[in-house]
Amino acid sequence: MDGKTDQYHHGNLKSALLKAASKLVEKIGVERFTLREVARKAGVSHNAPYRHFPSKESLVASLATESFRQLHENLLEAIEASAEPATRLHDAAIAYLRFALKNPPRFNLMFHSKFDRQDPDYVAAYGALVRLVGELIEPHHNLAIATETAGELVWASIHGIAELGLAGRLRDGSQPELEQLTDAAISALLAGLRQEVTPH
Repeated sequence: MDGKTDQYHHGNLKSALLKAASKLVEKIGVERFTLREVARKAGVSHNAPYRHFPSKESLVASLATESFRQLHENLLEAIEASAEPATRLHDAAIAYLRFALKNPPRFNLMFHSKFDRQDPDYVAAYGALVRLVGELIEPHHNLAIATETAGELVWASIHGIAELGLAGRLRDGSQPELEQLTDAAISALLAGLRQEVTPH
């Protein structure tokens, strides 16, 4: 065994590799880094990554999985202070935007990189976020369309603001401006999605 790998227990090696890969993604982007560079960054032998990741794509899938888990945790933290459905949805939307603005390369990796999207861990992490979106929409019982459809519309709007904000295509691109836009979008969507009550 290469002496460099002795500093890691087997269980810690995967975490060290993911941390190194995340830093490389931040620095040079997902397209340019290699497993050899990840190993060098982690201070292990160039063969060490293959103990956990048979390919670069499998490592990218794990990075995406961890990113979705982190985003999910951020949203849970954001909504725990309120029980009011509209407030929880607004707070989750702002948390989503802030995650994107704080982690542009990882946010891009989660949705645009090429990897096996059937990976069980990735499916579970992505599915947890989808379920949370549904749970945030479900209490709004007076919606004119199906809960699933409403959830997708809300998510698409928040995600679109994040993507366009990162690209500098909305207003001045500052975080306060984008947060105001996100709040306005959620309010408008909820108002537009509510079923009109016809007076008798």
